[in-house]
Amino acid sequence: MDQNLLYKYFQGIATEEEERLIIEWTDADQDNMEKLLEERRFYDIALFLDSDEEVKPARKKIFTMVAKWSIGVAASIIVVLSCGLLWKDYQYNNMVFEMQSVSVPPGQRAQITLADGTTVWLNAQSTLKYNKDFGVKNRDVQLDGEAYFDVAHDKKLPFYVNTEMNRIGVVGTKFNVCSYNGTDFFEAALVEGVIDIYEANGVRPLLRMQKDEIFYAASGKYKRTKMHSDDFLRWTEGLYCFDDTPLADVFSRLEKYYSVEFVVNNPSVLNYNCTGKFKEQDGIEHILRTIRRDHKFNYRIVDEGSKIIIE
Repeated sequence: MDQNLLYKYFQGIATEEEERLIIEWTDADQDNMEKLLEERRFYDIALFLDSDEEVKPARKKIFTMVAKWSIGVAASIIVVLSCGLLWKDYQYNNMVFEMQSVSVPPGQRAQITLADGTTVWLNAQSTLKYNKDFGVKNRDVQLDGEAYFDVAHDKKLPFYVNTEMNRIGVVGTKFNVCSYNGTDFFEAALVEGVIDIYEANGVRPLLRMQKDEIFYAASGKYKRTKMHSDDFLRWTEGLYCFDDTPLADVFSRLEKYYSVEFVVNNPSVLNYNCTGKFKEQDGIEHILRTIRRDHKFNYRIVDEGSKIIIE
């Protein structure tokens, strides 16, 4: 199978015919599937190491990049890269910088274990920051994006998640937070335990959330509801789930997940709602083609895949 075609498939820009050829190729022989997964690993490594540089198919260059990167940080970070769903597991020890920062490129996810034992799953285009003394004097983190936290219990050191709009305080619990900078939107979903919601610089909590509750904040307005399904948390498994979600919100999410810009020239499309589950690795064009089966609209991908025009 042509390597350039596989890379188009990984980027989500392959045509329907090209996707069909790849699927038939992988179905024909287990060795072909293993070859596809191997190429996916190289592709993921290149994206992680330098998301701003065009991914080159040459493996020699990728291994060179890995070697250079490993020399600089091997003493402080253990990175385990896997295939398929693009998982990356990071174990962080003491590092020499004042502020640690973990950023996830578009179309990828990361699982991080912090020094106190807390596990964090980071979604696409998300950044987590924390001080080098995390777990010693404090357990404060800063989040730009979406993350799922499984916080290690510690009564002496409460865990705080700081976002552009709101702050969350916990002792030990499991919850999801979505708050991308510049969006004027904050969402917290509590899976287990109890969390307090503060304003960004607030001292007193706005409210205390209980298990299976969701809290929304947008444009100065708050909303608190029950969580009837945990499907929308399944992004940690590589699934993007929408339940009667307005297409405007779907497009907004896809922009962050795949680092594209939507231009809607047909405003009536935004009146549609979407219900469905999509695999992350299927790519944005597959998602659009699926949505279009139920809703009539056309789209064009321009500017080398960075912009999608809805008509």
